[in-house]
Amino acid sequence: MFITVFLLCISGLIALYSASLHVEAPFFKKVIGKQILWMIVGLLAILVVFFAQRKLLFNGALILYWIGIALIIAPYFIGNSVAGANRWIVLGPFHFQPSEFMKIIVIIGIARYLSKNDLVISDFKSLIIPLFLALLPMAIVLKQPDLGTSMIYIILVFPMLIWAGARIYHLFIIIAPVISILTAFNFYSFFIWVLCLIVILYFSKEKIWLAIVLFIFNLSLGFATPVLWNRLKPYQQNRILTLFNVEADPQGSGYQVIQSQIAVGSGGLFGKGIGNGTQTHLKFLPEQHTDFIFSVVGEEYGFIGVGSVLLLFLILTVILISVAFRLRDRFSSLVVIGVTSVLFFHAVINVAMTIGLMPVTGLPLPFLSYGGSFIITCFLMIGLVFNLSMDRHR
Repeated sequence: MFITVFLLCISGLIALYSASLHVEAPFFKKVIGKQILWMIVGLLAILVVFFAQRKLLFNGALILYWIGIALIIAPYFIGNSVAGANRWIVLGPFHFQPSEFMKIIVIIGIARYLSKNDLVISDFKSLIIPLFLALLPMAIVLKQPDLGTSMIYIILVFPMLIWAGARIYHLFIIIAPVISILTAFNFYSFFIWVLCLIVILYFSKEKIWLAIVLFIFNLSLGFATPVLWNRLKPYQQNRILTLFNVEADPQGSGYQVIQSQIAVGSGGLFGKGIGNGTQTHLKFLPEQHTDFIFSVVGEEYGFIGVGSVLLLFLILTVILISVAFRLRDRFSSLVVIGVTSVLFFHAVINVAMTIGLMPVTGLPLPFLSYGGSFIITCFLMIGLVFNLSMDRHR
């Protein structure tokens, strides 16, 4: 695990070095220098978490959760508003994004609840608390606004519920409204979804009145989609529309995706070489050191480099799942699965948005993208896995 994370970090530092190669500034004022400093802080954070007692995390999960809620609300009062976004807490020369650290807190809180001895996970009501623990911070962070981070809170719940033994049908009931909304943008896709919904509800062999209620609810959501669409901010609407046609607004919402696709596609098999990426160094690609660091990898490392980075993420995912599988303690196993979910979905969504398969959500790539709060959070999650996996040996 350590070797895999180390190689990912090295890949990210090389890409950041290239992205800041022609920036006239002292080394530690460049993104590469700042990232190294944040990684050193992250290593110290790993040590702190590694020596934390599991019992302390387990018993203090609820208190930690409400402290986290207070922290993600704090930017509205002691934060720094940038372009209408209230995401950062400012303490003198330092500022950090509490919503990143909240991901770990949500994982611990949900794992604490799902590890209760008297919990009957097969009952639908057992899913209410985990969903609430994720939806509350999701709503707060979505208001900041930060669509990408808010998505992660709710996404990580489902792998944890599956790992805990929740019924797939119950999870389907939760996900179905989202599918109803997404398919409602097209008449034919919505019609096909309604037919699938009827078949699934029929063969589920649940109570007939429950199936009827669920069907009517999902149908109503589909019809209400235009209202929900109009409540999205214009930039969010443009990002979704760009997913289906990036050429619709090539100088606006589609610009990043188009330039990113050019960068990744122009890398060829072996890439253009470190420091030779035209999209990177001629500044055609905005946010290349954060959300679009994968484009720098694609352009300068080529297919070999991209394949290696994706292989490292796959190896890390397999290692984390194997750790969770071997842990006998339910709480520890669930925490590791939560960490796996966050890192996996971050990687998948970031790569997908980079090559135009998903809307631009602003999610960074773990261990590669620049960002102090995010890289420290990633290191904290790895430190947490180290800690809990050592319990198995003790």
